[in-house]
Amino acid sequence: MRVPLWNTCLSALLLVSWLGSVAERMEDPLSPIIPALHLLSRSSGYIFSGTVIKVERIEPRREDAVAVMRISFRVEGAIRGVRPGQMLVVREWAGLWQSGERYRPGERVMLFLYAPSKLGLTSTVAGAAGRLRISPDGRIVVPRTTYPPQSARPPEAGDSAGTDLVTLRELARELQRERKARP
Repeated sequence: MRVPLWNTCLSALLLVSWLGSVAERMEDPLSPIIPALHLLSRSSGYIFSGTVIKVERIEPRREDAVAVMRISFRVEGAIRGVRPGQMLVVREWAGLWQSGERYRPGERVMLFLYAPSKLGLTSTVAGAAGRLRISPDGRIVVPRTTYPPQSARPPEAGDSAGTDLVTLRELARELQRERKARP
């Protein structure tokens, strides 16, 4: 059976393209930074790094309402839904705080947040996986348990055991790559 020449050429082009993308990913020791990055990204209304400015509890005014926490952030690195330098105020159900989700003024974080609900409330996508610490030098602290160790860079001096540090630019590049790779 003879295969048409155009079919062979197309197959060769696809193979070369695929090999190029594989080689590009092998060059990048951060790929994938977080295996479920596409899930975090796809579900996020806001993706940013920033500093917690203020935290306050808002008691319900009506009997059928719930207590909420109002958290103010100064956005430092904007990826989705925000601008650098913006003061972003989000509201979370206060019940999350009883399960350990808390912010402290001055704390620096990288967040993947759901878009606000009809009630105006949000939370981190995938719980703790949607909230990462920022190191004193401004890099994102990624626990190795959230991505395969074989893709990790060796820890640097001052790293916490079991974590790696990546820049916002590296994370943004990986998010862009994930977005292009997924329909």
